[in-house]
Amino acid sequence: MKKRLFLLATAALTPGAALLGINEVTYRAEREQEVHRMAQQASRQAASELERIIEGIDGLLIAVAANAEVSETDPSACSRALAAVAASVSSVRVIFLMSVEGRIVCDSVGASLGHDLSDRGYLQEALVSDRTAVGEYTHSRITDTAVLPLARAVRDARGEVRGVLATGIRLDWLGERLRERGVTPSGALTVADRKGVILARYPLPERFVGTRIPAAFRHLLRGPKPGSIDLTSQDGEARIVGYQPVGMPLQGLYVSAGLARSEAFAALNRSSLIGGIIVGFGALLTFAAAWFVGNAFVRRPIMQINQVLASWRHGESRHRTGMRGSQGEIESVGHAVDDLLDELAVREEAAIRAREQRDLATRELAHRVKNLLTVLQAIARQTFGPYVDAERSQIFSDRVVALSAALDVLLSDEDRQGAIGDIIATTLRPHVDRLSRISSSGPIVRLEGKMGLALSMIVHELATNALKYGALKDEEGRVEIHWDLDAEGRITLLWRECDGPPVLPPDRQGFGSRLIRRALPAECDPQVELDFPPTGLVLRLSFNTESRRPTDAAG
Repeated sequence: MKKRLFLLATAALTPGAALLGINEVTYRAEREQEVHRMAQQASRQAASELERIIEGIDGLLIAVAANAEVSETDPSACSRALAAVAASVSSVRVIFLMSVEGRIVCDSVGASLGHDLSDRGYLQEALVSDRTAVGEYTHSRITDTAVLPLARAVRDARGEVRGVLATGIRLDWLGERLRERGVTPSGALTVADRKGVILARYPLPERFVGTRIPAAFRHLLRGPKPGSIDLTSQDGEARIVGYQPVGMPLQGLYVSAGLARSEAFAALNRSSLIGGIIVGFGALLTFAAAWFVGNAFVRRPIMQINQVLASWRHGESRHRTGMRGSQGEIESVGHAVDDLLDELAVREEAAIRAREQRDLATRELAHRVKNLLTVLQAIARQTFGPYVDAERSQIFSDRVVALSAALDVLLSDEDRQGAIGDIIATTLRPHVDRLSRISSSGPIVRLEGKMGLALSMIVHELATNALKYGALKDEEGRVEIHWDLDAEGRITLLWRECDGPPVLPPDRQGFGSRLIRRALPAECDPQVELDFPPTGLVLRLSFNTESRRPTDAAG
């Protein structure tokens, strides 16, 4: 009943919780799409702002190139003109004119004349282009600061290139300018060159400017089109980032802008938290009521029934609940338990009496079977004594003794099964003087009666042959016995003789060999392999059994 009350309370709460969950999933999916669109829009706005900055510097270079003082060959006049322009532009620190060979002709600071910059990539690009070349992250040799170089070819009246006019946007100024154009406190902005070196970064510009974008995200530099991605930034903040690959639209530059998930989903998270608190509080009140009712009307009788059953398990079979079916549903169960325990007590008493009678009958049967085998031995000696030599008579007697010993093992087990190790040890008991040279090992596997008897006959026959012809004939030979059980329930037994007298294959198959091959019943699918190397007999015997796979080893 208590469980039913909880199920009823759960059923009442389920629709509201399901509706809250559906709304949560729907709103989060819609917000996810919206934030991705906002991130892409933010990256486009940052790229547009950067494009306006570059266009402004491009216009500046075009105007400076048209200045007569710059186009003249007088370095002093050129430097004065460039210094006047540079002083009015806060985004750059130096403007300089290079020859086509890459040497500085004049500059706005007047301290770098003759410096060789022919190794700069933007110089080579400007010499072959009709537009302003945008370089890569560069540490300026003139100002000793990090800049983004821009260069434009200066042509004469005939259109021939006579030099290159260049400047560099200060990266600290660039980062601050882009940040002022709308980066949220927890947002992120990254500008990188075509090689992935970061030119501007917010937040933590001092940590990331001049470093490369992580390898996991460099594929975005050459992406086929602008897009957005969900990632964890290098500063550890989870963000949704919109990006503009190199050349889309900015020549040689990559731009990305990210919105922090914590900020973008803050309102939705608050709403989800409030809804969850309301549902949780309602569920708590509902389950508290169900718990109170359950304790008052369910727990006490159930505990009483459990105590009676626990007492029964511990052997106190006289305990009862004393409940009546008319008292209620649970009480009717207690009454049924009392009736069941009464019936089990009667059955247990009958089972004890039956087991005692069975054990008595088993002991009587064992006694009579052993007497019968003794009589059989006596009859055989009296009947065949004059006609059979003593050796054959002894062999027959030993086989009867082995059969009797195997019966002892089987009849001593309550399930009428014998462990392989016990059967082998009992069968080899007549050879006690040689047991130190016989080793056996294998898992604990129990055999049914007919298989156990057959195995005892086989082991006895092998031991007799080893005593007469094999490893047990002298004082040096040894016998190794090992068995195993595979996953399909098939036993494999190995009998190996070694260090005894040399062995020769028999000329014919005797009774012992036939007994070994035919002792096990056919339903066991027995397979016998006999090998006679000079070092000693090797027998491999395998057969099926329904025994369980072993969990322990014994010999």
